[in-house]
Amino acid sequence: RARATRGLRAARTRPRPCSSLSPRREGNRRRDRTTAPGAAWSTVRTHTMAGKQKISYFYDPDVGNFYYGQGHPMKPHRVRMTHNLLLHYGIYKEMELFRPALASAEDMTQFHSDEYVEFLRLITPDNQHEHMRQLKRFNCAEDCPVFDGLFNFCQIYTGGSVGGAVRLNHKQTDTVVNWAGGLHHAKKNEASGFCYINDIVLAILELLKAHQRVLYIDIDIH
Repeated sequence: RARATRGLRAARTRPRPCSSLSPRREGNRRRDRTTAPGAAWSTVRTHTMAGKQKISYFYDPDVGNFYYGQGHPMKPHRVRMTHNLLLHYGIYKEMELFRPALASAEDMTQFHSDEYVEFLRLITPDNQHEHMRQLKRFNCAEDCPVFDGLFNFCQIYTGGSVGGAVRLNHKQTDTVVNWAGGLHHAKKNEASGFCYINDIVLAILELLKAHQRVLYIDIDIH
């Protein structure tokens, strides 16, 4: 959990409120891609009691659809499973729910190199055989395979972390939760340890726009 944050380009990464808080309707929400960058948005109804901390929870229902491949230990579907637990135990009632705005390539190059981000944007399972040199250069191999929707996956989890940092910087929340984020192994010019875009670094850079220092505590279970 990051404490504190302002806009990765507030207009670009400003989160869109989830349209439904009901567990029953959660899987049937209409996905709205028509909102223009910088368009006005409003927070969803909050269930937070007076005096309690405000918690912003970022979740995109598409995140559980991405698949690293057979036998790979990284399984984004677990994020969806965790989300369902929050719904069915009623924990969502204590939080404001947001669908993250997608991080752009420009957002990602606040830390990563232009060439690397462009590679992630263009590479697919169908064309990867044409880019063997780049696959080796950017370390996209067994641990970090090329799979369908790779760049979109990066946009979703990065958008959640940076969007959360924006809300913290603007003092719109006390705590942010983004189960899909935390892909901390990614390097400036290459993928590493199941991670492609380092949303942690990008969120910290965002937090530093409003705070002198950021304490980052990494809990990585192996």
